[in-house]
Amino acid sequence: MKIAFYEVREDEKEYFKDKLKDFELLFFSDPIKEDNVVYDADIISIFIDSRINGNVLDKFKNIKFICTRSTGYDHIDLEECKKRGIVVSNVPAYGVETVAEHTFALILAASRRLIESFERTRKGDFSNKNLTGFELKGKTIGIIGAGKIGRRVAEIAKAFGMKVLAYDIFQNLDEAKRIGYEYVPLDTLLKESDIITIHANLTKENYHMINKDAFEKMKDGVVIVNTARGAIIDTEALIKYLKSGKVAYAALDVLEAEPEIKEEMQVFEREQDGTQIKKLLFNHILFEMEDRLERVIITPHNAFNSKEALEEIKRATVDNIISFINGKPINVVV
Repeated sequence: MKIAFYEVREDEKEYFKDKLKDFELLFFSDPIKEDNVVYDADIISIFIDSRINGNVLDKFKNIKFICTRSTGYDHIDLEECKKRGIVVSNVPAYGVETVAEHTFALILAASRRLIESFERTRKGDFSNKNLTGFELKGKTIGIIGAGKIGRRVAEIAKAFGMKVLAYDIFQNLDEAKRIGYEYVPLDTLLKESDIITIHANLTKENYHMINKDAFEKMKDGVVIVNTARGAIIDTEALIKYLKSGKVAYAALDVLEAEPEIKEEMQVFEREQDGTQIKKLLFNHILFEMEDRLERVIITPHNAFNSKEALEEIKRATVDNIISFINGKPINVVV
């Protein structure tokens, strides 16, 4: 059994070598590329920057199982995998505490003007002029996606004394009662929330869910937080409403066309219709707004990145692979 790991770190490599010593393992620090395809791999393990589509799958002649070391799987063409009889598993809940805590780090950075305060004192200026923030107590937070992470965010929000609204197509009423949040239609959440935070997987249905129409329904001065997937927000619309002031703050750990940011020149070389280039341009506008401290905070897809979460990713990945090899796959998404 040959297993190829992509986007793998040194600590992961040593762990996998120890736990999967009976198998032939190959390791690559980069995402899947033309020059690192292991044509005869039976199993591949990837992270979010390896895009799996029909063209990529054509290169893997023996592939039977894809194990993504992420919760989200929008980087994998599930229909194509299903058509070819390839099983796909994910790591469904490795970053619940980690992502929820990062979400509130972003919220507090916005509410207490932490980035601006830090930049000012770093320059020796101890004036607090124009650094007035706002309290979280009594504010309404709207959570889009009330899965495990969203519910943990709700628990933290309740500890701050916030009113919590949630929107999810799957409702866990027992958890809502236990924690003390209310499920509402999306329009209600958009209209009533002071802070909106996104914790949903990216699907065809919620691509650009937060678009011009959605922003129009929001309160003036709303704070937008996204630690899920960048493409749930229409970046062009976000910039428009940041500039108008309707969005007071955008705190983002993820961006649209995020993998392309890391390889911009390749995008320029292969792009045909300009779609990805346009998204890259909007991302650069956000970066410039962040540089000028204009109500934008961006972190580099780092919400998942804690010691505890990384250990859980490694453990769950090994469990997924061993379970598949034993004929009893777990955490299957297709």
